[in-house]
Amino acid sequence: MTKSQLVAAAAVRAGLPESQAARVLDAAEQLVLEALQRGEKVTIAGFGRFEMRSRGEKTYVNPKTGQQTRLAPVQAPGFKPSDTMKRKLGLK
Repeated sequence: MTKSQLVAAAAVRAGLPESQAARVLDAAEQLVLEALQRGEKVTIAGFGRFEMRSRGEKTYVNPKTGQQTRLAPVQAPGFKPSDTMKRKLGLK
């Protein structure tokens, strides 16, 4: 599902014009991004939690040359689904 499809479906479900639904989705997206940039976790009850995760240093091997390179540790966004979401998807 693309963002525009999500906006259209949300607009229908909420009984809003698509332009309004798009503004709400954009605002929510921006709020989540800003919270993650501040190092905060964002928890949506019944849905899941967004958080920044540390990935440690690792070794990468170039398949063409066979040369090994060390990749520096990085921070990456992650998502952990709630137990409710897992149950609804039949994963728990």
